Amino acid sequence: MRTGSRTLESEASESWVLRQRDWTALQRELLGAYYQNLRAQTQRRKVLLRLIGREICAEPLMLRCMKLLGIGQINAFALLAIIGDVRRFEWPEKLVAYIGLNPGQKESGRGKHIKLGVGKRGRGDLRNLLLQGAHAVLRMGKNTPMGQWGWKLFARKGQRNIVVVAIARKLLVQVWHLLSGNPPTALECDKSVTDKLKRFATNLGKSLRAELFLQTNIEECCALLQNQILSHVKTNTA
Repeated sequence: MRTGSRTLESEASESWVLRQRDWTALQRELLGAYYQNLRAQTQRRKVLLRLIGREICAEPLMLRCMKLLGIGQINAFALLAIIGDVRRFEWPEKLVAYIGLNPGQKESGRGKHIKLGVGKRGRGDLRNLLLQGAHAVLRMGKNTPMGQWGWKLFARKGQRNIVVVAIARKLLVQVWHLLSGNPPTALECDKSVTDKLKRFATNLGKSLRAELFLQTNIEECCALLQNQILSHVKTNTA
């Protein structure tokens, strides 16, 4: 059964579903438990997003990561939480290998080199998040240099998975440069960053924005966050 544009976890959606069939008592019990669990998980997600938002507001580097293509609130938090001090990775290639986005190799007893794909090595949790970000770059970043590069690679290779991994690898290299204080090149346009910050401010909620001394108005909060990003960039450049 398709609910269309209805919000799945809402009570109105549950009432609509119950009216569509002559459900048995057992089916109604199972549907009720499903919707109860769905609403509980939705509420838990909101709580976790607010806690993540609090951490991002306390760490300027997380906030600055959101200026990169394909890096949103969850990815920005996960990157800093997992990478930690980027200085432990002397080169970006070492960070790429740590996450597991580099092609693997193994040698047979006869000295034969066998190339392996990406996967089952490194930090799979962060790798999966970066792959999702790469999908977003392909889907929504067609007018960006990285998005155009990805579609040209797709035209040559003909396999979307190869392109997604390649974009995720490029994103991670950009993260290394950003955390190392070098100017990244794969930045979102101003409008896209503003849209990200609006979603971020909405997830924080009015009460948490006030607690963090951010403007309660969404537009003013986005402007304040933009200023924090710019001031951090100028400080690092100086």
